[in-house]
Amino acid sequence: MDVAIAAIAALPAAEDMTKLEAVIDRAGPIAGLFVLLLGVALFLLFRSMNKQLKKVSPDLPMGADDRQQAQDRAIVQQAMQAGEREQQG
Repeated sequence: MDVAIAAIAALPAAEDMTKLEAVIDRAGPIAGLFVLLLGVALFLLFRSMNKQLKKVSPDLPMGADDRQQAQDRAIVQQAMQAGEREQQG
């Protein structure tokens, strides 16, 4: 019973609730504007990155990672062909 009384006493007063509701109501439009601005910034970033990626030449020489990936693909292709030969023969 003492716990119930303590819980009821801990509830905020009606005046405090109206203040809290007023703060939350004022924050809504600000938060919406913030989300809208983040969306616009994300759109502009995406558009800018697309422009930059279009400038990259596809004729660039292969890097170390590209060579390693080519070797890996060749090994996988050889393994697949060997597996197919085993299944057929």
